[in-house]
Amino acid sequence: MSEEPLSETSSSSSFVPVEQVHIQDAIQVIDENKRFNNAILDYVGKTSSANVGHNYHIVAVFGSQSTGKSTLLNNLFNTNFDVMNEYSRQQTTKGIWLAYSPGVSTTSGHVSTNSNILVMDVEGTDGRERGEDQDFERKAALFALSTSEVLILNIWETQVGLYQGANLGLLKTVFEVNITLFGKSKLDSTNDHKVLLLIVIRDHVGTTPVESLAETITQDLRKIWDSLSKPGELSHLRFEDFFDLDFHALNHKILQPKEFSDGVGRLGDRMVKKNDLFKPEYHHNIPVEGWTLYAEKCWEQIENNKDLDLPTQQILVAQFKCDEIVEQTFQDFLKKFNELFKDVAKEPSFEDIGALFVDLKHDVLEEYDHAAAKYNKSVYEQKRVKLESLIHSKFKEVFDLYSKQLVETAIASFKSDLAALKGKDFNQQSQILSANVVNLTKTSLGLISLNGVFSYDETLQQIEKDLADAITKQQKIELDSIVNKSAKRLSTNLSKTIQFELNDPSESTWDKILEQFNLYVNEFTSKYDGDFGLNTLQADNEEAVKKFKFKSWNYFYDLIHKFIYKERVLDILQSRFDDKFRYDSNGLPKLYQDARELETSFAIAKEHALAVLPILTIAKLGDDSEIVPDFDIFSPKLRLHYLNVKSEQSDDEDDDEDESHSFADIISEAEKSHILSKFKKEIDAKFVETKRSIVQHVTQIPYYVYLIIIALGWNEFMAVVRNPFTFALAILFAASIYILYTLNLLKPAIAVGQRLIDDAVIIAKEKLREVLIDDHEIQARNLDKMTGKVKQAHLDKEFEGETIVNASEEKQREALE
Repeated sequence: MSEEPLSETSSSSSFVPVEQVHIQDAIQVIDENKRFNNAILDYVGKTSSANVGHNYHIVAVFGSQSTGKSTLLNNLFNTNFDVMNEYSRQQTTKGIWLAYSPGVSTTSGHVSTNSNILVMDVEGTDGRERGEDQDFERKAALFALSTSEVLILNIWETQVGLYQGANLGLLKTVFEVNITLFGKSKLDSTNDHKVLLLIVIRDHVGTTPVESLAETITQDLRKIWDSLSKPGELSHLRFEDFFDLDFHALNHKILQPKEFSDGVGRLGDRMVKKNDLFKPEYHHNIPVEGWTLYAEKCWEQIENNKDLDLPTQQILVAQFKCDEIVEQTFQDFLKKFNELFKDVAKEPSFEDIGALFVDLKHDVLEEYDHAAAKYNKSVYEQKRVKLESLIHSKFKEVFDLYSKQLVETAIASFKSDLAALKGKDFNQQSQILSANVVNLTKTSLGLISLNGVFSYDETLQQIEKDLADAITKQQKIELDSIVNKSAKRLSTNLSKTIQFELNDPSESTWDKILEQFNLYVNEFTSKYDGDFGLNTLQADNEEAVKKFKFKSWNYFYDLIHKFIYKERVLDILQSRFDDKFRYDSNGLPKLYQDARELETSFAIAKEHALAVLPILTIAKLGDDSEIVPDFDIFSPKLRLHYLNVKSEQSDDEDDDEDESHSFADIISEAEKSHILSKFKKEIDAKFVETKRSIVQHVTQIPYYVYLIIIALGWNEFMAVVRNPFTFALAILFAASIYILYTLNLLKPAIAVGQRLIDDAVIIAKEKLREVLIDDHEIQARNLDKMTGKVKQAHLDKEFEGETIVNASEEKQREALE
């Protein structure tokens, strides 16, 4: 690397040796051949104050060629960058140069700062020397952006509002690559680093306020940022996350030299006195030695990254214009799209929608082709694909909506049709319905798929799965329906059998009931023979048979306890007793003539009634074995599984877990004792009532006694007649009898009076009996018989003896009377 004297311009293509550099001179960081100068750190160490460390600032300038960038730096930072030759107007700065600022120009003169300010002068853009090969200037701009704290964008006032003139196209590319290479660091929430973009507006004549110019530039920069192609994980980052904006205007240097100098001084004031341009978040937070290494690594990454092999100006123009055409065409498309598909909730015509898709897409692409085909072909085709993708994304929204609506409607209709089959030829008909739904869905979605652009294979797979699930669910419903209907039919038939057998219970009653039950169960199993015609799995069919049998035994148990309960048993016993006690073999009422006949008939009737008590209290077969079901119908798990019923146990059952249910037990021992006690009281009352009627019949007063009473009481009768008061009562009594006779109420009145007298006599006798009779042994025997602890034969024997005792008691009462 050859050495050159300091008197040569800074545009030299060779690096300036550090040994020959004075404090005002610059060093080339990167030359025009894209080579990085490793001697930067030595330059910084010899030109800067001792122990720089973190006490430094990096300022870079960027802008079009021949806009006075170097002049601005020299006037503001008192550097010695070479400036343009006004006669030749050729490129002066080549590559990127770095210089140490000995002091900043302010309104009060040159001020030496406590901080070391290093200034980079970047090769101008849009130079004729490079032509369309703008690769270096973009890489240089990106390098300046990534390594500096303050990037001065030097533009003329007349360039504001222009795209290429204001280097907006270049900035867009630089921003895009910058976020790609360095944007991931922003994902760290602690990283608040930014770069200040200081927009210096040159040759400002004052006609347009600086604020208006600043607003225009800000809008352009934000628009560029929003149009960037950002990686997915960085798409949420904003312009403000990377950059701050500031503006400063300078007058014309030649025509208004004093105003220009004053403007530079005011800018220097902002850097030195106000210190509002160097903020902590702009600093790279590394010592100057680290910054030089960081700058070298940045340039290596920028230089070696293939994404920075940037296109020519022609391609950039094509990209810009095609993007504009795409945006405008797509906006026109959106208006038509929203108008055509504003009411997507109504019943769709898939054929019409598909035709609208094709026609609208053709019109939009034709409009784009007409406007964009004249630009670079590769860019035109690339942007056409982008537009087509945007169009497809909107069509896909409608496609997905109608697809979802179609599937939901089809599934709902299918379920309704499936339920309407009610099990009739279910297997074949369900397959036909399923195939129809799949074909309808496939045809309808094909019409709106833009000739296969939108794939609906997953939709078809999903609907086939949903249909299969619906069939499986309906199969279980139909299977449960068959089981439930058959079990209820068994319950109805078995109910009739049990009621018929209970009319006249016998030792073979339970044999007959169980035989009919098994007949009904076998009828179900033989009818379906493990196949219910629903194309269900063999395991499901076997489970259905088990469920039917469990339900059948459960219904059997419920029917037993429905028709056989304490009160019903008592009614059956009393009915059987009355059949023997009150009626003879011909069905005529019995009229007892003496007590012996009454006692014999009473014993026979009682024995006949009590003979069925064991049959009604426990379900036993003729061989004295209990009926045992095929399932434990009291198991909570089985009841939950087959009946979907959660068993609820009482507190007593929870306390006594060892106590188990028995299917055959119908009436408990406590209920049996209560039945016996009440039955005995009822039949005893009937016995006493019948015997009283015999006694009343035997002790009737003869008719001639009434004649004797009349003869002997004649004087008393006359005394009554002669007495006015008793005579009046007699007339009143006779008139009452006549009225009752006339109204045909005489007999009912006599009956009521006789009943009152009889009840009064009975009550009086009972009270007298309680006073005169107190036999503890008789009461003890009665209690033993009520508890059911003695055998039936012994019961009958005691009952006969008790009948004799009752007869003796009756004679005692007659004697008392």
